[in-house]
Amino acid sequence: MMANKVAFALVFSLMIVVSIRSAVGSTDVTFDQGMQNFQKSTGAAAEHVSHAASDAAEKAKDTSKSWTDWVKDKFD
Repeated sequence: MMANKVAFALVFSLMIVVSIRSAVGSTDVTFDQGMQNFQKSTGAAAEHVSHAASDAAEKAKDTSKSWTDWVKDKFD
């Protein structure tokens, strides 16, 4: 759930930056370099969030499986 919020914030901020760039229409080299750096860092952050969410889901799956096995053993 937290990963979804972070991913949404990253995508939303990227959309805002892109819309500002299109409104400004700047051809400034520094601005273009800043945008490229922002895109790289956003992509890396999104990938990290994706891996963290996947790991959390796997851990929850393992935990719930161990609890269900325990309960099942108690009733057998």
